[in-house]
Amino acid sequence: MKSFEGIFAVMLSLYDEMGDIDREATRKVVDYLIEGGVHGLVVLGSTGECPYLCHHHQKDLIDTAIDACAGRVPVIVGINERGAEQALEIARYADEAGADGLLAALSIFYKLDEESVYDYYHALSSAVGIPVLYYNFPSATGLALSSKAIAALAGKENLAGVKETIFDVEEVRQLVQETDEDFSVLTGMCLNLADTMAAGACGAICPLPNIIPQKTAALYEACKAGDSGKAEELQDEVISFAPLLASSPTPQAMLKEALRLLGHQISVNVKNPLPQLSEEQADMVKRFLQDKGMI
Repeated sequence: MKSFEGIFAVMLSLYDEMGDIDREATRKVVDYLIEGGVHGLVVLGSTGECPYLCHHHQKDLIDTAIDACAGRVPVIVGINERGAEQALEIARYADEAGADGLLAALSIFYKLDEESVYDYYHALSSAVGIPVLYYNFPSATGLALSSKAIAALAGKENLAGVKETIFDVEEVRQLVQETDEDFSVLTGMCLNLADTMAAGACGAICPLPNIIPQKTAALYEACKAGDSGKAEELQDEVISFAPLLASSPTPQAMLKEALRLLGHQISVNVKNPLPQLSEEQADMVKRFLQDKGMI
């Protein structure tokens, strides 16, 4: 049985006027996402600005999200640290706080061989009692493992799954074939969910459910049911939201503005050094949602 499947919303990290975690806003967004039909939540993912949050804020967000979720859906905590000691601190904290799993990236500064990568994930998986997923995002982390290497890592370190933030559907298919049946292969983009599920993936870990939770959940259900006509229709609708992810270098501020315009009382600020929302981007988001009839 797979540890994780379905649509997992990568939550935005929300801050108050002092730059601390906005607990009230976070709790309300947790309710909104679960009521919207998502199958799980991810905090401290790349959309959650994980590399730029201090450990105090990371722990505050972990506690707030897990408490607000109250066991209704699984909560996965992102781990994105450059060193094992820092990663283990957050991993152990998440485990003790009641997280259901970890999504662990390894951003590299020095070039690492595969054995060093295996050692890192061995330390992580050995330190906790919850499932660990490998986060394959080579364009962001600088670490590019082949599907064969990921499969070897999964078998050697007993990983529960992988988030594949790549556009190569054939690599997803190959990874599914090279891993055990209970290994969760999830795409990092709802934009290619239909194709990746046809290749054997079991869901998505994606930021778009922050804006369209019902639509992404419906797309997953159509794919799972084998309703190709409905899946194709919904996939086209989901793809039409790609402009909200297209801001450079990252989409967090635009996604926060979209969430704010949809009625959530949140700040759109992001952590330094991420760029704050520009007037041009704010206007673009407003026009986009108006054209969609959402505001």
